[in-house]
Amino acid sequence: MKLASILLILVAAAYAEMSVCGTEELLPIGFTDEELLRLDDIGLNTIPTAPPPDGTVNPGEFDPSTGVFVRWPLGLPYSLITSLSLETTVWVICTSGQQSSVETAFVSAGVNMSNIDFMFAPTNSIWVRDYGPWFVLLEDGHQGIFNYSYNRPRPDDNDIPVVVGSAWGIPVYTSTIEHTGGNYMSSGFGQAMSTDLVYSENGGNEDWVDTQMGTYLGIDTYVTMEDPLSYVSIDHIDCWAKMLSPDRLLVLRLPPSHPDYVVLEAAADILASTESPFGTNWEVYRVESSGSEGYTNSLISNDHVYVPTFGSSNDPAAIDVYETALPGYTIEGIQYGGWLPDDALHCRTRNVMDNEMLFIRHIPVDSPQLSGNPVAIDALIRCHPDNTLNGHDVYYRIGTSGSFTSLPMTSSGSDSFTVNIPGATGNETVQYYISASDNSGRDESQPRFAPETWFFEYETYPTGISQGHCSITGISIEIAEPNPFRNAISIQYSTASLVPVSMTVCDISGKVVAATDNCLEAGSDSFTWTPDDTVPAGVYIIRLEGSGCQTAQKITLIR
Repeated sequence: MKLASILLILVAAAYAEMSVCGTEELLPIGFTDEELLRLDDIGLNTIPTAPPPDGTVNPGEFDPSTGVFVRWPLGLPYSLITSLSLETTVWVICTSGQQSSVETAFVSAGVNMSNIDFMFAPTNSIWVRDYGPWFVLLEDGHQGIFNYSYNRPRPDDNDIPVVVGSAWGIPVYTSTIEHTGGNYMSSGFGQAMSTDLVYSENGGNEDWVDTQMGTYLGIDTYVTMEDPLSYVSIDHIDCWAKMLSPDRLLVLRLPPSHPDYVVLEAAADILASTESPFGTNWEVYRVESSGSEGYTNSLISNDHVYVPTFGSSNDPAAIDVYETALPGYTIEGIQYGGWLPDDALHCRTRNVMDNEMLFIRHIPVDSPQLSGNPVAIDALIRCHPDNTLNGHDVYYRIGTSGSFTSLPMTSSGSDSFTVNIPGATGNETVQYYISASDNSGRDESQPRFAPETWFFEYETYPTGISQGHCSITGISIEIAEPNPFRNAISIQYSTASLVPVSMTVCDISGKVVAATDNCLEAGSDSFTWTPDDTVPAGVYIIRLEGSGCQTAQKITLIR
C-alpha cells in the first residue's frame, strides 16, 4: 500500500465514532495503530477456489435487488433503516445475542419490522460495503458470490461472504485478490471502475489483477485511475464518483479554489471521454461539494436513491442533480452527523441482489438510422431456471410524446430475443424500451422502470447521416505516443466519415493552450503537436471534434 495512503488513513483512524445505540466505539474505515502492525494478517483466512463458469455477470448496484445489508451495532441513523424498511428487506448482520437489542431499538424508531431479517455472524466493523458479498449472476440464471481478501486485518469481516453463501446455499467463488467494495463500481455489462489502489494493494501486478477480475466477475474492461482527492484517506472511488446506470456517471465537483479542483476536473474529463458499455461515451453529471460533503456516497436500491446530506447549503442542489440524472426515481436525503467527506451512506450498506433476477441486457441501436428501414432490436432476456418467461416485448413510439405501441419479441435461441421496429419516414426521433415478465410475478424493463424513467432512442434521416450529427462510430484516437513526451507527441486518429476535424489542447483547469480549426484531414490521419517553450510541464487533455462528435485523451508533457 502507498505510504501516503497509510499516512492519510492514520489521520482518519484518529476519529472515533460511537454506534448510534451508544454501546460500541466503532472501528474506523481506515486502520487503527494496532492493525498497522498486522498488515500481514490481511487475507490469512481467505482460501481460494476455482472461478465461476464462463459467462458470469457482476450486476450493477442499480440492477434488481431484494434487500440491503447493514451491520449492528449501527453506524447509520435510524431514519435510514425506517425508510429502507418501507421499500425493501433490511438484513441486519449481528450475533443471535444481539437480536433482541436490535428489535427493541427498531420498534422504538418506528421501523417496519415485517421487512427486517437477520444474518447471524460476528463482525469487526460497520463497513459492510467494503467486506460484504459481491453477488454474481451465473450463465444458467443461478446466483453466486464473489469473495476476496478484505483489505483490512479484520478476520470476522473477511468471513462474511462465506457466511452468507453458507446460510443461503449460494456457491462462493474466492480469489486471493485484495480488494474493497467502496473502491469498485460495476456497470453490469462487463465494465467496472476503481482507483489504482487495487493495483498497489496487490503488488502492482496489473495484469494479474485484471485477470482475476475477468475470471471471477466477467469484467473485460477495467477502468482504473489515480485517486484525484488528496483529502480522501482511503482512495475509494465512491468518495467522488458513482455509476447511476450502464451509461450515466455522477462525479463530484469542487470549488475552483480547492487544491484538488484541477485534478478532479481532469478525472471527470477522462471519464466523460471513456466509452460506456453502450458504445457511447459516459454521460457525466456533476454534483457540487465544498469538499466537506460526499454526495456520491449514496445507495441505489431499485427505484429509490438514498443520498447522504450534511446540513450544508449544497444539500438541496445535490438532491436536484440526482433527480435530473435519474428522472422517475425517488430521491431521499438522509441526514446524519456521522457522515464524513470520504465515508457516508454507501460505505455502511450493501445491496442484496435478487437471487431470481429477471435479467435483461440490450445495447441501444446506433443513431442515426436510415429512414424507411426497419430497425432490429435485439436483447438477452433470462429468468431464473425455476421460473418461466411469460412476456418479452418492445414498446416504441415515433416522436417524443404520445402512447407506445407494443411488439412481441421472438426467441432466436440461447435467451436471445429480437423484433423489428417498423421504419419511420423522414427525419424522426424513435423512442423505445424493452419489457419482460415471468411467472414469479417479476416485471423488468430496460431502461429500468421505463416508461416512468427514460427511453432508448435513435434518429432517422433519409441518408442515414444527419447534418450536424456525428456518424455512427464518430471519432477515435488510435495512438498517442510517446506519452509522457518531452518535445512532441504524435496523434493517430480515425473518423467514420469524411468530416473536417479540429483539435484542441487544454490544461486540466480547462485553459486552451493550443487549437486548430478544421484543418486536420478527415478519415484516417495523424498530426504532431509540438508545444512551445511557454507551455509548462503537466497533464493536458487533447480533444478532437468533428461534426458533433468528439473524443479526448490525457497526455503528459515533461520538461
